[in-house]
Amino acid sequence: MPLDACIRIAEPVLETLQALERRLPSMERAELARSLAPLVERLRDPLPPDSAAEVVEATLRFCRLLYSNARSRYALPLAEAVLAQANLTGTPAMRGRAATACGVLSADTGDPVNAIEHHVVALRCADGDRLMVSRCWNNMGLAMAVAANYEMAGRCYNRGLALLEGVPGILEARYVALLNLARSQYELGAYEDGLVSGYLALQNEGDMLARDGMAVLRLRRNLVRLLVAVGRVADAEPYMLEAMVLAERIRTPLAAIAASLARGVYELARGETDIGLTRLDAVLAQARAVPATLPETLACVMRAEEMAGHSERALMRLGELSDHIYRPAVEAARQHIELASIADRERMAIEHEQEQVRARLISKLAPPRRPEGWSALERLGVNASMRLDNSGWHGKRVGALSKALAMASGVDALHALEIGFACELHDIGMVSVPDEMLLKRPMQPEVDRAVIERHVRAGAEILSDDEHSRIFLAREVVRYHHAHWDGSGHPQGVAGKRIPLAARICAVADGYDDLVCGLRGTPRATMDDALRELRAAAGRRYDPELVTCFESMIRTETDDLGLDLAADSGMENFQQLVSALQEDRGFV
Repeated sequence: MPLDACIRIAEPVLETLQALERRLPSMERAELARSLAPLVERLRDPLPPDSAAEVVEATLRFCRLLYSNARSRYALPLAEAVLAQANLTGTPAMRGRAATACGVLSADTGDPVNAIEHHVVALRCADGDRLMVSRCWNNMGLAMAVAANYEMAGRCYNRGLALLEGVPGILEARYVALLNLARSQYELGAYEDGLVSGYLALQNEGDMLARDGMAVLRLRRNLVRLLVAVGRVADAEPYMLEAMVLAERIRTPLAAIAASLARGVYELARGETDIGLTRLDAVLAQARAVPATLPETLACVMRAEEMAGHSERALMRLGELSDHIYRPAVEAARQHIELASIADRERMAIEHEQEQVRARLISKLAPPRRPEGWSALERLGVNASMRLDNSGWHGKRVGALSKALAMASGVDALHALEIGFACELHDIGMVSVPDEMLLKRPMQPEVDRAVIERHVRAGAEILSDDEHSRIFLAREVVRYHHAHWDGSGHPQGVAGKRIPLAARICAVADGYDDLVCGLRGTPRATMDDALRELRAAAGRRYDPELVTCFESMIRTETDDLGLDLAADSGMENFQQLVSALQEDRGFV
């Protein structure tokens, strides 16, 4: 490509990046995605080495900015385009930096397998540079931690630290590896070892505050949790206060989550149970939009629920945490010779640990009981359903379908029953929506969005007294049943398995009932056509595995009942199907 043509590509890219940096704080996610799309395309054209180096560094700097603002999903295509550019025109060092960026962003979007692939590329580009190789091992440890494999993460950090033995001075790589190792040791229950690592990190802190304030904040969070775990609550207070000050200074979602976790843990340890649990619940809601933080946050909230005596809720958190388990990362690790020496025994060890936790929680469960005031909530749910469906049975139908889907997807019978009860109340917040908003048919997108946000918020407030696990589960369903698999729903950015399982189940059942019954201003569809529409939205709006499971369940049940899915009298057949699903099938 001629030099003048290369310059014509490079200059607009740099100008666009500068403009985006200025506008980023006020940009909506959809606008950001539209603005970045042409930039990604431009970066795929080859540039001369001088221009490429400048563009690559500027783009990676912008990717770091997006990462710190919890927008890694939008930064990853940029980083991948930069890596393609580096492969065409760059040096090994440039390829290594670009691959590292792709790995860090992949882990932050909840994809540890892709992260490991990129970090292995960076490891090969390091070409024996001890400092760079150490950083690569630390980054691979972070990817393993995202997959909740803290034993293997610790091995990665220790491999990186070993490479720095004998290297004089205070090194950022040593500091970061030590603070991350302290976190893994905490997760594995090695609290005293974690404190040793944390205090060693403090000794190596140097000027880290000026270079990476977020790392300094994370170390304070780690120390708070470790000190609380060994009963030294008073010693934890200064680090908790420092974390809060740092969060105010940094002002990013990652900082807010880390500091609030530290504060919630400290408040629980001080006996301020209601305040601590409320704070941690709010942190968990934030973490659902920041994939890399969710496993750690879930684990922290699970321990807090257990500490507060809420074993049923802790067991639910453990189940959700299992959705983010490490197996894909381990399998990816085994494909690379660089990781083969540390990829052993971890599967049995962590599975055994999870089974021990599960057994401990189950042993604390009381016999199932109906929550006080449940009848009143059921009546309110029927009243809310009548805003959409004259029969008032929309919630009951969704509950029956959700219970059947939960069973078909492998949920144990009693928990499937609880999911069914909880999903009956998914639209309970509709009682707060004014009639004039519901009467707009067809709804305009902005009206529909306002209705969704209003009834979700109101429903969560109605179910805020969540001492009973069923009401707690219903509130989770209410808050997240409009979240889309691709992150485009409400709350925006909450995607994939970061959406609680019960809410994902409810979304499929709710969508199917809407289609067959012609709710929300849509014409009625046959049961077969409704299944076809669900399939079309799988992977975008709905969990694709649940849609497949739902279709199989519907076809099996209707075959057993002798019902024709394609019949025009689909509503009558559908009512017969729902009645069959509502029958007691030996749950208790």
